[in-house]
Amino acid sequence: MVMTAADPRPVVYPDSDGEPMAENWLQAEVIRMLVNGFVRLLGGRPGMLVGGDNFWYPVKGENTIVTAPDVMVLVGVNESADIRTMRSYRQWVHGGHPALVVEVTSPSNTMQEMNAKRAFYEQHGVDEYWLYDPDNGLLDVWVRDGDLLTPVVHASRGHVSPTTGVRVSIVGGQLSVCDPGSDRRWLWLSQEAAIAADVEHRLAHTLADLSAAKARLAELEAQLRAAGIEPA
Repeated sequence: MVMTAADPRPVVYPDSDGEPMAENWLQAEVIRMLVNGFVRLLGGRPGMLVGGDNFWYPVKGENTIVTAPDVMVLVGVNESADIRTMRSYRQWVHGGHPALVVEVTSPSNTMQEMNAKRAFYEQHGVDEYWLYDPDNGLLDVWVRDGDLLTPVVHASRGHVSPTTGVRVSIVGGQLSVCDPGSDRRWLWLSQEAAIAADVEHRLAHTLADLSAAKARLAELEAQLRAAGIEPA
């Protein structure tokens, strides 16, 4: 909170608007994939924070100048910033700036709304901006050039993020994100869960087969001893 000489009342910066993070399952899956992927890739690096649907206030004393990007990668954040207590991202308090912002659209989003968001990100210093439409498999990317966010031509064919190093593209109509310098593709949480369940199932069968093999070996050794032959 801040106070001014003209108005002694504190400025309150809300950290929630009561709206859901996503409007549908598909949008939510993509957002979770991106947030978890960037946390895995960048989490713990000095001065870097990853947020999902967190309020961002870029101007001190102005609690109506606010947005909540679906995904936000912050750089240059103060060492004292603590995600357990910071609630919203108040830029003058926590330092740094958003290097990358991602918006994942839903059917209710309008072109006017998304243009306004891009103008906000351009005005307030975002270095790189992705706009992904999961229903139509469309990806647009902008990268800062001076004061402007400049569109990247044919980003859907493959774009290496200058802010994070990941490679983003559209593959089979879906957003594909790979680790820097790698073909390791990020998965939805449901896909990761399915793979983990399959691995666990296969491991259980392998352990069961191993247990059965050990029991059979013990049986054969007992038969050899009964015949007066000591197993090697």
